[in-house]
Amino acid sequence: MATRRQPYWRTLGTPATLVLYRTPDNWRYAVYFTGPAGVADGALADPPSSSGPDVVQAALLHKAEEFTRRQLEVLWRESDQPDWWIGSVASEGPRPDA
Repeated sequence: MATRRQPYWRTLGTPATLVLYRTPDNWRYAVYFTGPAGVADGALADPPSSSGPDVVQAALLHKAEEFTRRQLEVLWRESDQPDWWIGSVASEGPRPDA
């Protein structure tokens, strides 16, 4: 009896908040989801840590859209911490069927 596993992105839930911060070596991120998955985090391979926040915010948005397979609209604001940015997901596209 074969079982069909759901694709990983079907188990993630809805993205709610993106956190982006610079370290000496690279940019790090966390994507927080409502629902069962909780959080996805890691380091961005590109762009380099010397890149400006607008470039890195676009890179993280692209990564979050790859995670969820949905188009996202994110509103960014600077955090109280230096070199930290918080993105609130304002809207997300529909989930793909497959």
